[in-house]
Amino acid sequence: MKRRLLSVLLVVVMLAALVMSGCSGDKGSSGTPTTSTDKSSTEQKTTESTFTGYPMNKKDTKLTWWVGTGYTLNEAFASYEESPFHMGLMEQTGVTIEWQFPTAGTDPNQAFNLMLASEDLPDIIFYSVMSDIERYMEEGIVRDLTDYMEAYSPAYYKFLKSNEIYDKFMKTDSGKYYGYGFFREDGGWNDTYLGPVIRKDWLDALGLEAPKTISDWDKVIRAFKDKYGAVLSFAWSRFNTTGISGAFGAYGAINFQLYIDDNGKVQLAQAQKEWKDYMAKLNEWWRNGLLDQDVMTMDDAAAQTKALNGKMGISITSMGQLTNWRSDAEKAGNGAEWIGLQYPTGDDGTLSMVFGGYGIGNVAAVITTSCPDDKLETAMRVLDYAYTDEGHLYWNFGKKGVSWDYDENGEPAYTELVTNDPDGLNNAISKYGGATWSGSCIQATKLLYLKNSKASVEANDLWYYPNKEVTAKWVYPSGVTLTTEESNTLDELVSSLSTYVSEMAVNFITGAEPLDKFDQFVEQLNKMGLPTVLKIRQEAYDRFLAR
Repeated sequence: MKRRLLSVLLVVVMLAALVMSGCSGDKGSSGTPTTSTDKSSTEQKTTESTFTGYPMNKKDTKLTWWVGTGYTLNEAFASYEESPFHMGLMEQTGVTIEWQFPTAGTDPNQAFNLMLASEDLPDIIFYSVMSDIERYMEEGIVRDLTDYMEAYSPAYYKFLKSNEIYDKFMKTDSGKYYGYGFFREDGGWNDTYLGPVIRKDWLDALGLEAPKTISDWDKVIRAFKDKYGAVLSFAWSRFNTTGISGAFGAYGAINFQLYIDDNGKVQLAQAQKEWKDYMAKLNEWWRNGLLDQDVMTMDDAAAQTKALNGKMGISITSMGQLTNWRSDAEKAGNGAEWIGLQYPTGDDGTLSMVFGGYGIGNVAAVITTSCPDDKLETAMRVLDYAYTDEGHLYWNFGKKGVSWDYDENGEPAYTELVTNDPDGLNNAISKYGGATWSGSCIQATKLLYLKNSKASVEANDLWYYPNKEVTAKWVYPSGVTLTTEESNTLDELVSSLSTYVSEMAVNFITGAEPLDKFDQFVEQLNKMGLPTVLKIRQEAYDRFLAR
């Protein structure tokens, strides 16, 4: 499959403010990788490798691999021995893997911490480890892969060197390579997978145009309520990161949200006046019965049911969920036509941000110090497989001839085994591939095209392309790493701050706390250590810029 690395240009444009003369990595004008100039201060270790390709003849070598997110075990299977993707990866790489996952229903963070505290670490861990990686390395949990990366993971190394931003994100401040990241093939487009949606059939029936400003939204929400009894509603998880805060010049919704302002300073979204204005509007809609009173407890399944039953006419959801809603409407024959809607602006045209990112996740696969030297090359080869051309196809689509094959245009297409799966397409593809949600791999844009409806892809185009300038420049980069001391300090502060912010956001929306107490809210944030958090995060961000 031909890789579409348009993200190279896109990410560089969005991260122009981050790319400084001191950045690591060296590219020729053609964009092709040059020889490494980023080796550690120690001499690159010479290795004698017998690697001749995949599958390797290593069935007698067993790797233990803990996965806390992304390519965890599909709920249809009781164990990894039943999972086509997990068993298939052993076949493709020629290595025996003992897969480990958090027990179903347990908190992944708690499971991760318990796993780290155990005396028997797995060889490989995949989880959100990037920001604290310096601490994990200093504590002797994660191995430094710098001296081996080019030799044992040549495909991944070449990929990192294809774009200095990729390389920059996957190093520590001291220049150490530590893991295998999650990348989205077309960068920002893939990351802006969530946004507003609306019932076009209702708009047409009422002779209304698609709303553009917050005042337009107000008009349409009221019209839908009056005519159809429908309100603004959404799954809470689809709203609590950003929502539609950009229309107010804000940078967050419910979750504790750090962002980079126009002056390159790290700020907390919820401590700004613009966020107060956002809360005021949501409180107005809440008081007038225009905002669903159930939203704080709604998940995707509940939102999907309300969409099917005509209880909402405007919402915020993902490309995948929009596909589900349209499929439900088609099966029910209820005439509902859900389509994507542009993010609203302020009445003065304000749009400070939308949901999005750089196309680089905050998760990575790392090799622990429990992996002995005699298994290190094997582990790194297995992880490198995902970034080879063959492995890229397997991680995204599964085994050729089983879950997918080439169509008449030479493009990957799912077989009936996947398209006719009784559990539905979105669920089915995660049985056979590892890139559906996130992984130690490069997620193919073709995967998103195959698993979503045409209308959902068009919705994503609408959320992203008109808003490219504000999709990622505000995002605190996932590649920023903390020192051990910084990690320990933030552990003590951020948890309580996050809880307080989320609780007060709900209180402001519902009116349990009046917004005239906003100044006291900010004062309490400061008392709880917000200035220290911002200082630490700023210093870490500045180091990231100087890499």
